[in-house]
Amino acid sequence: MTGLYWRCLGKGIGNPPVPRSPRSVLFLCQGNICRSPFAERYLRKVAESGNPGRIRSRSAGLDVRVSAPPPDLAVQAAKARAVDLTDHRSKPVTADMIEESDMIFVVEHRQVAVLRRIFPGNDPKIFLLPLFGAGPPPAWNYALRYNIPDPYGKSEEDFLECFRMIESSIEGFLSRCDRYPRT
Repeated sequence: MTGLYWRCLGKGIGNPPVPRSPRSVLFLCQGNICRSPFAERYLRKVAESGNPGRIRSRSAGLDVRVSAPPPDLAVQAAKARAVDLTDHRSKPVTADMIEESDMIFVVEHRQVAVLRRIFPGNDPKIFLLPLFGAGPPPAWNYALRYNIPDPYGKSEEDFLECFRMIESSIEGFLSRCDRYPRT
């Protein structure tokens, strides 16, 4: 899709106000084998260092039919970013997960609509993770402002770039929380 398309679409895309001190966060992606498990474990790593037990981080998928491990390239790329995905197995999102979460992060703009349709009434808790990322998207790919591309089936470089985007977005989110100020 073109930059003009995303600039027009983007005028209607935003996040609700961020809770001051969220206690539980749920990360969602399509299959829960790459993006959301990395986000879950990265948030745990940075938010709980020095503050154990202060925020609960979980992940799930919007379309998980069979529990599966992350692809080897995802495990390798996560390890290069000091995040361990070796014991992760995908799981589908449940109503209990939604109910128990203060914030629900999705990684693609279209997942917001899917989540609203499946679990209506949770709009104040649904956040688009890439909107917390640092800096404007590259001029040639404005879609990156609203989507963290799925690296599944792609190269290790694609996984590393995806994970870098997730890290930047989580750092941006944490900088807006009272409990985890970043400088």
